[in-house]
Amino acid sequence: MKRVLFAVPLAALAVLAGCTVNPVTGKSQLDLLGEAQEVNLGKALYPSAIQESLGPIEAEDVQREIDRVGQAVAAVGHRPELAYGFTAVNTPEVNAFALPGGKICITRGLASRLESEDGLAAVLGHEVGHVTARHVVSAYNRQLGLTLGILVGSAYMESEGVKNRDLITAGALVGGQLVLAHYSREEERQADELGMDYAVKAGYSPQGMIETQKVLLSLQKTKPGAVERLFATHPMSAERLATAERRAASLPADVAARPLKAQPYGTVMGGVVAARPAWDLALDGMALLGQEKARDAEGKFAEAVRRAPNEGVLRTLHAVALVTTKQTAPGIAEAQQGARLSPNVFMCRVVAGELLIQGSSADALTNLDAAELVLPGQARVSLLRGAALERLGRRNDARAAYSEAMQRDPDGQQGAIYAEADRRRRALG
Repeated sequence: MKRVLFAVPLAALAVLAGCTVNPVTGKSQLDLLGEAQEVNLGKALYPSAIQESLGPIEAEDVQREIDRVGQAVAAVGHRPELAYGFTAVNTPEVNAFALPGGKICITRGLASRLESEDGLAAVLGHEVGHVTARHVVSAYNRQLGLTLGILVGSAYMESEGVKNRDLITAGALVGGQLVLAHYSREEERQADELGMDYAVKAGYSPQGMIETQKVLLSLQKTKPGAVERLFATHPMSAERLATAERRAASLPADVAARPLKAQPYGTVMGGVVAARPAWDLALDGMALLGQEKARDAEGKFAEAVRRAPNEGVLRTLHAVALVTTKQTAPGIAEAQQGARLSPNVFMCRVVAGELLIQGSSADALTNLDAAELVLPGQARVSLLRGAALERLGRRNDARAAYSEAMQRDPDGQQGAIYAEADRRRRALG
């Protein structure tokens, strides 16, 4: 009987779920989201996705170039009515990704390695293809279905008294995230085809897709760490390159012979390309930090900062390594420089805010208030603001900040934030 009761929510979901016509294939497909919700979900996730990728590249001409090319290929796609957004983000990994509703990012690591505007059009067209063919929505549907299944299974295990059910459920959720974090090879092939089609319709050379595929395959052999995330989410193969070459050869001769547009892309991206060696060092440093080799990481970041002293994110990463190796004073100074140079990067503001609490609480609060403006609603920011306000003697404001941290993390999902905020709030009376 219990099994039947637990099956009812899934059966109801199947009845209530809508179907939509895929604008690319013309076929009906299951859609648990709906276009309005798809757009709203993308808008909600976009700021966090940008900041988790170390924030936007703070060069307006770079962002204008990325958006101009992206909008050109999106305008000739199958869903031109969407409000597309294109952002170049700071992470040195080689990657590009799309969120629901047409919100798309390309990383510094990839943008700095493309040799033409046509290559950029191919990459952004590929991501637009994932959106127009509703691959992003399909991934969401799979994720939602898996999550519902796991939750139903967890409820059943609880009713039956299954031992270790919490560990089983957590393991299934983590495993599901890993499985569903990438597109299928068939979806990648379709996005490749759409990406070249959109780029060509927008006036670009089909050779841009070929150029890009060659760059990525070369990186897979020479710098596998730089493209690790890309190949986890976008399966790559020599077969895809061969397919792109055949597709380009099948186009009319005048289209196939279009020259690559090295300018103005090369000029606009000149600073990003020049800084690439420094960011590659930072990528190595980030890997070393993850391996708890902080001293080695500090050396990488120090050299990265020496090569690109005006990159605030590099300064902040160096600050983290310095503090981790007990070099607190230079770490604080470096964090202040990072926040000054990259005021619109959440990580830079939060690191500076946290490190300044003990020495200069007013400056800490300034940075944490700025972090709240960059990415509102983060429980950790409220916790740190409470600590800064407490140091400044503003007890009532500190209590309010601690209460806010608890409200933002009611289930304690962000580490020990809820418990720590509750302890500090109680200590204030």
